[in-house]
Amino acid sequence: MSMFEHGVASGVPLSDGVIIWTRVSSEVPGSVDVWWEMALDEAFTQRTALGETTAEAASDFTVKVDVPGLVWGRNYFYRFFAEGRQSPIGRTRLAPKGSDATKLRFGVCSCANYGFGYFHGYRHMAERADLDAILHLGDYFYEYPDGTSPSPGEQLRPVLPEKETVTLEDYRIRLGYYRKDPDLQECHRQHPFIVVWDDHETANNSWMGGAENHDPETEGPWEQRVAEARQAFFEWIPIREEGNANKELYRTLKYGDLADIIMLDTRIEGREEQGTLPTIDPESPNNPENIISAEQEAWLQEQLTSSTAKWRILGNQVVMS
Repeated sequence: MSMFEHGVASGVPLSDGVIIWTRVSSEVPGSVDVWWEMALDEAFTQRTALGETTAEAASDFTVKVDVPGLVWGRNYFYRFFAEGRQSPIGRTRLAPKGSDATKLRFGVCSCANYGFGYFHGYRHMAERADLDAILHLGDYFYEYPDGTSPSPGEQLRPVLPEKETVTLEDYRIRLGYYRKDPDLQECHRQHPFIVVWDDHETANNSWMGGAENHDPETEGPWEQRVAEARQAFFEWIPIREEGNANKELYRTLKYGDLADIIMLDTRIEGREEQGTLPTIDPESPNNPENIISAEQEAWLQEQLTSSTAKWRILGNQVVMS
């Protein structure tokens, strides 16, 4: 077993810092000391930052470091060490500041069902050296039991755990299994990710009070399932947590004067139960009215009206019309 079998990743770039991530797969019980460094070159002769941290069971032995004091306009390379072994070398970039950028290029993706397709799209994006970041708009993984989606008999490769993901441990195992995919792993190694979730990171057709395939009688309270899914998501995805005690997913990343990337949570946070397809009466008084909470809507209005960027880009999970 490789010490860093899930690779490395980076995410939520600012103009002066970025999150770097890895997971330690040690055969020694207990916490593991991890050393990291960042440089301007892959040989690490021009080191710009270094430090130490600890991988612990409470965070599923994942490690996230918010590296400050960086400068936009160049590639940064980073790596981790644990128990005398080195991780793969990751590459990342920051967001521009002010008028530094005259153009931006993002990869955009969603809906990655491991069992029913191969991740060529991630591989193609990994091969691009001109991307500022990857915008992942949700369904980073699917929660279904092995072999059940979209229909039995069409599965290309198995998933773990074999049952539907319901508990914290289930979600951790499924995320870890996805992150062993070489194409997804290489895309994370090459580019910073900006990620929000859709429904399958919790359960199919989820909303703030439940989901189409969540049964409280056999699967426990919905609030507990969402909390455990959220914990695993924040452990395995390079998302900044400082100042975000409630682990909210909606946030704005500023790419200088050129663009504000406004990421929304239109799936769980304030979303009312959706109607049942295919027969929805648009005149029915019982139709849901809100896809986000009043708090998120007020926040979104403020982001749009106060923005001075040339472009305002919304990253949302579901079609709006």
